[in-house]
Amino acid sequence: MDLELTADEQKLVEYAKQAVVQYNQIRHANGGVDTLYSFVLSDKGNIYDGASFESNIGVDCICGERHAIANMVLQESYTSKIKSIVVADSVPEVQPEGTPPCGNCRHVIWRHGTPDTCVILMQYIMGKSGWTFPKLEKHLIKDLYPHPFNPKPGLWDNFQPK
Repeated sequence: MDLELTADEQKLVEYAKQAVVQYNQIRHANGGVDTLYSFVLSDKGNIYDGASFESNIGVDCICGERHAIANMVLQESYTSKIKSIVVADSVPEVQPEGTPPCGNCRHVIWRHGTPDTCVILMQYIMGKSGWTFPKLEKHLIKDLYPHPFNPKPGLWDNFQPK
């Protein structure tokens, strides 16, 4: 893997690998299956975990990315920024591309990050002897979300119907 990661990104990836194994062992022990996880590194250097919550009502589902970001906001505040985020998704075999954040998650990452927030897509596979992590991709949120919704401050301040 010739992916260039900063020391902080390497720390986040290693943390994510250990957490994926730990959480999946818990899920399997309780009859569950592997799921998508996300791990946020805040600008304060803290790591926050999140997992997808699949409900039988589609609008009630929560993506792992938003779960991790909500944990960051809960522990730090709305002023915290995402330095990097890992999206770890279970796959049956190596895929050409990792699972990117959905549109809602891209917006929330943009809102709680900076244009240079790093998004690392991690594929993981469950095998007979445990989990492997065969592929990583690295993107910047400004590349994954090139036309963000950024309302212009004051746009409607002096509006008068004509």
